[in-house]
Amino acid sequence: MSVSLPCALRRAVLLSALTWLAFPAGAEEPITGTGATFPAKVYLQWAEDHTRLTRQPVRYLPAGSSAGVKAVSEGTVDFGASDVPLSAADLEKRGLFQFPTLVGGIVPFVNLPGVASGELKLDATTLARIWAGSITRWNDPAIRQLNPDLELPALPIQRVVRSDGSGTTTVFVQYLRQAAAEQAAPIEPDGGRARWPGSTVGADGSSKLVAAVKATPGAIGYASSDYTLRDRLTAVSLRNPRGEFVKPDLPAFRAAIVAGGLFKGGLNPTSLLATQGAGAWPIVTATYVLVPSRPQSVERAARTLSFFYRSFLLGDKAVAGTGFAPLPVATQARIVALLTGFRTQDGVPVPVIGMVDGAGPTAP
Repeated sequence: MSVSLPCALRRAVLLSALTWLAFPAGAEEPITGTGATFPAKVYLQWAEDHTRLTRQPVRYLPAGSSAGVKAVSEGTVDFGASDVPLSAADLEKRGLFQFPTLVGGIVPFVNLPGVASGELKLDATTLARIWAGSITRWNDPAIRQLNPDLELPALPIQRVVRSDGSGTTTVFVQYLRQAAAEQAAPIEPDGGRARWPGSTVGADGSSKLVAAVKATPGAIGYASSDYTLRDRLTAVSLRNPRGEFVKPDLPAFRAAIVAGGLFKGGLNPTSLLATQGAGAWPIVTATYVLVPSRPQSVERAARTLSFFYRSFLLGDKAVAGTGFAPLPVATQARIVALLTGFRTQDGVPVPVIGMVDGAGPTAP
């Protein structure tokens, strides 16, 4: 029986919380992961699916991309997750393998009385001026010029930002500095954080950022596309490089994937920021999983890789209704092939087995 998205997400969050508690005697040790909050809702759904069909528990703690890279590098989790891909040199240094899992948008959203989702239109220049602190009120002439039909309040703009190390912040700042370099110059990247000019409100994690914006009239924030869907946020429409005002939805993310040629020639990271595609949302990014490239334990590596193998075999079904777009089929197939080629530090092959819809094991 199918489960509606809000219910599934509540169950997934509950599962994640419960799996951090001690398991009863005889229960199988869980697969563990931590990192990016951007894809967390999808990973929690994948974990719930995998646990239900295979009885192999999976736990994922959304703690930010920086935490995910650190934990998997130190060997304290089976996999890490990051919205910012590591360089080939960094992967080699840390002994990690990296692969993309899904694609989503980063969405600016507001709390403006009387303004519905998608009604407020901004371009890159005006958005960058807001986040750089040079536009401080919602009835500023630059905003009114883009929105002649809206009655914009004279409310002060309150910027709510991530205070933790976040790939979402990194990608959002990259977009601002790429699409409106002069206006965004005062915003300084700082690892997974940013130094924002003027006074901002910091929030630890996307959930707290969303809550802070929703509680503050005149606030603006940024979060992954699944929050826009789940929490019914008042999303901004953005002008893309073709001059089109676009809403953050699945067709707009797919348009960016096509225009950017995502992983068309391999698994090297591909930028999907400000692509030239018709109807493309301008702030789109892939998110990544990191696993040891030469794992120490055959058993733990096999269970971890089988979890992702199975999730990829489910394809579009595993991402449907989440606000994210699945990877192109050819890319999914390439990753599945790579997941079956792992070996331990001693050269022992890591067996990977997937399961689809409870129909039994599917060997690579």
